[in-house]
Amino acid sequence: MDRYIDVETWPRKDAYRLFSRGYLPYFSVTTPLDVTELRRFTKKEGLSFYRAMVYIVSRAMNELEPFRLRIRKDGIAVCETVSPSYTTAGRDGSFGISDVEYLPGETMVDFCRRALEKEASQREQMVVQDDVRDDLIFISSVPWFVTTSVLQEQPTNPDDSFPRVLWDRVHEEKGRQLVNFTAQLNHRLLDGSHVRDLLLRMEELMAPRHDL
Repeated sequence: MDRYIDVETWPRKDAYRLFSRGYLPYFSVTTPLDVTELRRFTKKEGLSFYRAMVYIVSRAMNELEPFRLRIRKDGIAVCETVSPSYTTAGRDGSFGISDVEYLPGETMVDFCRRALEKEASQREQMVVQDDVRDDLIFISSVPWFVTTSVLQEQPTNPDDSFPRVLWDRVHEEKGRQLVNFTAQLNHRLLDGSHVRDLLLRMEELMAPRHDL
């Protein structure tokens, strides 16, 4: 069950109020991320690297509470879980969107198989809703080229607190495989130190292990 924080006792109270003063409070960070071990694991298991990355991002954000914060009309909520809403290849050069529920404790292998089944069962590439649930993470990829910076769509509503992440084409540097990973976040809730925490947790999850 979602719960609410007390803004008056919240350590981030002042930053929250500062970036509530008429700003479009979004910031974007693009940084290299070593995916060598994850690529090795997905090839060994016959998994999609893209879906595996969706799993890694989703698991890391669920384990880090600040990424589960959402601004609502009645306060700042901490979602019990947040789930990925990610782009998929569409027809005629377009794209689709697939929402897959995050299940705590699920392995990467099981998630990737379930995500593939969900994508295959969707009748519509994209379902546009007026009232979108806010416990989502928006995820995408541009596997055709290498990026140096990315600016994703910026809502005009400063209460929009969906994390938006994107990565580019896998490329090699000094024998390691990298992607440039972009996180676009609401500065009222998150800042650079949270991006650092996210990257560190993703790196830990991508290290050789047996519980993925």
